[in-house]
Amino acid sequence: MTKLSLIKNLSLALGCAALAFTTNSISAADIRVNAGTTWTLAPTADPSVFTHTVDGITQVSLLGNCTFHADVLVRFPAKAGHPLALAGSAIFMATDGTTLKAALVGEGTPDPASARFLNFHYRATFNGGSGPLANARGEGDINGAALFVTELSGKATWKLKGHIEGINNPKK
Repeated sequence: MTKLSLIKNLSLALGCAALAFTTNSISAADIRVNAGTTWTLAPTADPSVFTHTVDGITQVSLLGNCTFHADVLVRFPAKAGHPLALAGSAIFMATDGTTLKAALVGEGTPDPASARFLNFHYRATFNGGSGPLANARGEGDINGAALFVTELSGKATWKLKGHIEGINNPKK
């Protein structure tokens, strides 16, 4: 085999390897979410713990328009002046059926200007979904405000900023 033939074969092999890596795209991306939701609280057997159901619509940078559902447990503090503890799970569902799942842990604090408002923060840990997000892993921060319309229900608005890895062929 001549030097020229060896260089040609090596170039062809490297070109094929580069093509193989680019056609099976698994990547990472920032995720941004804007949301408008409604929520309810329901008592449990423990008077300091309530179930918290959240439903609404979101605009997700990686998915477009989505519906949103979360199931959270709210633990009220034993002493006044301490935050509410929040923990649960959530799912975003795009109009094409693609889903993204997250575990949520956070806290809520009453707005000092009005007892009808609650400011909240969650840490979202993304743990898969369906379609191109089946292997998605990552984290994000949710910050928002909730309004009590009744004693056990209300409305909320929030934003999420985070980062996800393991996306197959992400939407642009």
